[in-house]
Amino acid sequence: MDFASLGAPLPQDIESYLISGEWETATRMIRARLTLDLPAMLRERLKAALFFMERLRPCYPYTREALLAALQKEIPSFSGEDLDALRDLGWLDSRLIEGRRMYHEETVPTLLKANPEFAARAGKPLSPSRPLLDEAMAFLKRHGSLRMKMELESVMTVEDEGLRAGEPVRAHLPLPAPAPQQAQVQLLDAVPNPRHIARESAPQRTVYFEETARPGLRFMAKSSYVQQLYYCDPTDDGHPRVLYPQAKAPTREDLEPQAPHILFTPYLVSLCKELIGDEIVPVRQAKRFYDFITGQVLYSYVRPYQLIENGAEYAAVNLRGDCGLQALLFITLCRIAGIPARWQSGLYAAPGDEGSHDWAWFYTELWGWLPVDCSFGGAGRRGGNAERREFYFGNLDPYRAVFNCRYMADLEPAGRYPRSDPYDNQSGEAETDQGALPRGAWHTRHSVRATLL
Repeated sequence: MDFASLGAPLPQDIESYLISGEWETATRMIRARLTLDLPAMLRERLKAALFFMERLRPCYPYTREALLAALQKEIPSFSGEDLDALRDLGWLDSRLIEGRRMYHEETVPTLLKANPEFAARAGKPLSPSRPLLDEAMAFLKRHGSLRMKMELESVMTVEDEGLRAGEPVRAHLPLPAPAPQQAQVQLLDAVPNPRHIARESAPQRTVYFEETARPGLRFMAKSSYVQQLYYCDPTDDGHPRVLYPQAKAPTREDLEPQAPHILFTPYLVSLCKELIGDEIVPVRQAKRFYDFITGQVLYSYVRPYQLIENGAEYAAVNLRGDCGLQALLFITLCRIAGIPARWQSGLYAAPGDEGSHDWAWFYTELWGWLPVDCSFGGAGRRGGNAERREFYFGNLDPYRAVFNCRYMADLEPAGRYPRSDPYDNQSGEAETDQGALPRGAWHTRHSVRATLL
């Protein structure tokens, strides 16, 4: 399936049935339409709609009654009126499916992580406090730079259920790659013996394995690398300097749209112009984009990106999104404004606190390439930490593992089937001759050790 087709519209009659939740009827209509001689992109768009309907249902398991019960487990006094208030303010992701209003599976975790009132009523802290971030921020500001050696171990475990004895299992595990802030990358060990180790310049770097299915099948990669970071205040016009001269020079790709999630739609073009206003300095224009995202886009767990038509516009219209959607929105606004911007992703990798994470970089002649983490900046705002919010415009903490430097890039070697995540790679991919193994059929655990140099 061509995900670039998501930028194309659906036939109006089919779209109306999808919106009204009559998915069985929409499915029959699409299958009938696919028997006709259609333009290639329209055919792919119809196939994408079938793909969406099949995979969206499990993402929305809660009826209103079930969601209210789940919320009342956290706050016994939580009422239907409270639920309606959250809905009206844009906190609830739901859709109509066969006549029933169904709610997203991550609604409760989202509220606990990002909604101050809900978290307070539940008696739980709003987002992780992560004191290591403030320590790193203070060190960088005091010394101007920071070097930290990281040792990362990644282990993928494939579930026995569903595997056929003796069938081949092909797996990619993500590997750290050289990046503006990440150097001295080494693969220390890999078990079992890998079939291929991607080049260091691979846009989504992995180590690739081929093994026969057996109980307890595991894949392991151990790496080391050094994070080298520099502190700056990008709004300080008097002391600009290029902090990461080793970063690759901007290319045309850094200014272009990329379907389906980085598109210059009329709404995003209008938003870009509105946010820029009369500001003519690129770094200050980028700061306005950052302030909008960290101030007005609610952090929210979302359905898989392959089930979102346009990630940047989703975040800008719904005013909610996770780290990746916020990064996509920042990149898109920058590119519309003529500011080169890039994707970067991998892990937030502090000892005992590791998880998938995405962020962005943007370029100006004054500073060269600078990092931006809208998600962590927004968390600073939610937690009342204004200093942390300002820090993540132009700066990063060292607790990262960079796996990917480009969005929607191929793995090396390419798999035989569509990936479980066709856009990014933070946990790896696995497949058999039956097809790609879905998330849940395998699990990847990351662990890290950090040493200040």
